[in-house]
Amino acid sequence: MTKMVEELTSYITQNQNRYYRLAYSYVKEEQAALDVVQNAVVRALEHVSELRNREYMGTWLYRIVINESISYLRRSAREMPCEQEILNGAVQDRQTGQNTQFDDPQMIVTQKPEALYTAILSLPETMQTVIKLYYFEELTMPEIAAVTGMNLSTVKYRLYEGLRKLKLTMKEGVA
Repeated sequence: MTKMVEELTSYITQNQNRYYRLAYSYVKEEQAALDVVQNAVVRALEHVSELRNREYMGTWLYRIVINESISYLRRSAREMPCEQEILNGAVQDRQTGQNTQFDDPQMIVTQKPEALYTAILSLPETMQTVIKLYYFEELTMPEIAAVTGMNLSTVKYRLYEGLRKLKLTMKEGVA
């Protein structure tokens, strides 16, 4: 048992930035993300005996961080403020009628990353999770299925449907 705790502690220490980044993508506050990761680590250490297979330690921890992040958001039940410069840019684009930055997908990612991220946040939570894990954490679809407890076909559907919705949102310039 103590050997498993040592392995878990070592694994968490090596990958702490990944878990912080994932938590931050949900809660969007530095201190809140640190709290979420801390709570996730405590929960993982409390339930280390429930981990059946060591090779799934990473996906198990991802699941705990995601659950803790969602719990935090539900507990806080507040809206996230939008940065003023994003709002100013959207108002200016609407006034001038220019949406040329949304014509080229590569330009969206390089020129307007905050617009893309805002569009991702407008998606349903289940689609957000799949997109964040696939693109930001670079997990494979089977790994995402293991982390989220979804069927592989559900993961694929949510990823592709989320991407379709993102494309429509970005083309319309609503982000």
